[in-house]
Amino acid sequence: MADLPVLHRDLLGALDDLEALTPRPACDEAAVTALRYRLTRLSGPRRKAVQVLCESVDAEDAAVQALAAIAPVNRAASSAHIVNWTLRRIVADWAGYCAASAVIRSAMRRQIEAEAAALDPYLDDGVLKDTARRGG
Repeated sequence: MADLPVLHRDLLGALDDLEALTPRPACDEAAVTALRYRLTRLSGPRRKAVQVLCESVDAEDAAVQALAAIAPVNRAASSAHIVNWTLRRIVADWAGYCAASAVIRSAMRRQIEAEAAALDPYLDDGVLKDTARRGG
């Protein structure tokens, strides 16, 4: 399983890089494409790691239950953003994309913060502690 804190760090870095592009007057197509690809490549393993951890730790932990419950909603919002904002549309409406990107970046940052708060206590150097396992 991927190291969740490392994935979080890398995702936050990619979000910072995308945010740094948004003050520009026009879309840098190559940079936006590369960052969206990077975010997608990091998000899949992060979602899988969160799912595995939520299924592996204390079933009574309210924060973990909340993460598991909100995951499908967040995945749908992220997918909708990607589908709605094709590169062609981004180039045509850079200001609109920048505004939409700010919303989704903020949501992703909140989600990462919630994941870290709920799941990091169960991890030791990114690996699930033996004592954290259900029934452990």
